[in-house]
Amino acid sequence: MSIKQIIVHKLDHGQSGDQLEAFPATQSLNASPSLELVLDDLLQTYNKKQDKCYGQFSDLSEEGFPATLKTYISQSPEANTEEQATAFATLTSSTLTRLCEGLNEAGAISGGYVLFADYQQGLTRYLMLCMLSSQNSITITDDLTIQDTSYLDTARMSLACRLNITDWEKKPEAGRYLSFLRPKGGKRLSNVFQEVIGCSETSSSKDEANTLIKAVEEYCQEEPVAENRTVVKRQVYDYCQNRLDEGESLSMQELTGYLSEAGPDEFAKFVNTRDYDMDSPMSPERRKLTQLVRYTGRSKGLSLSFDGELLGGQIRYDEANDQLIITGVPDKLKEQLKQS
Repeated sequence: MSIKQIIVHKLDHGQSGDQLEAFPATQSLNASPSLELVLDDLLQTYNKKQDKCYGQFSDLSEEGFPATLKTYISQSPEANTEEQATAFATLTSSTLTRLCEGLNEAGAISGGYVLFADYQQGLTRYLMLCMLSSQNSITITDDLTIQDTSYLDTARMSLACRLNITDWEKKPEAGRYLSFLRPKGGKRLSNVFQEVIGCSETSSSKDEANTLIKAVEEYCQEEPVAENRTVVKRQVYDYCQNRLDEGESLSMQELTGYLSEAGPDEFAKFVNTRDYDMDSPMSPERRKLTQLVRYTGRSKGLSLSFDGELLGGQIRYDEANDQLIITGVPDKLKEQLKQS
């Protein structure tokens, strides 16, 4: 990963205490191994976040964020480092001001730090924007006394957005070069974020996971061999998890190609004869995909969850008698049952 520009601004309460104020940094930070570690931690956190939404720019006005960003990106490659840093500070400061105004209108009561990073991974250039908070802790000093300290909590982010600049420039028609978080209970703040960036939603990771699961389940209904059904579910799950861990999207063509190389290509043939509306890249929600490899259910006083590969072996379902038969009961559970 190569950091081109990175800067951290601050949103905090002013003297009145009831309104957020923007406190922009005057210049970008100098790239360093420590900053690369911070950004890498943030990206890992972002990649693991559930229920991302995907979209494209909708605000194409001259004053909008996309136009301002395009001006920054299109600056001459010959521009010196100081000019690039100044242009990045100007871009992010104006965005910070609009974000502050939007949050105040939405009634947000907490501020935080706003990080912008222009970075390159392989052949792809990205822009990352995220809101972070600091946490209080304690540390032991060199003279062995305890002292209060604070740290930037990179494991949590309330709002975040990532732009694939390369896709935006080369294939904007794909309509998913933007991804952003929609935290539970934070739809209003998420909407503010989208308005500031000027983007509209085109898909969500949850919907994409549901479509993919539907395709796999319908294939399994037609596949007579139970072992083949289990193998396909596991292969689909593992492939998707690996891609998501890398922060990459995937396509149905890539998935079926992988499955054909890993074993029989019946699933690829099945999908090619159906229309599941998965022609564009997707990033299915990993939590939803767990349904492919685990069976889970609960009722009053009862909760069950087990690996799908156990069904038909250690665990059998007797549909006629509405019974789930478990052999090889775990030792700890047997001890509890004996003592009851």
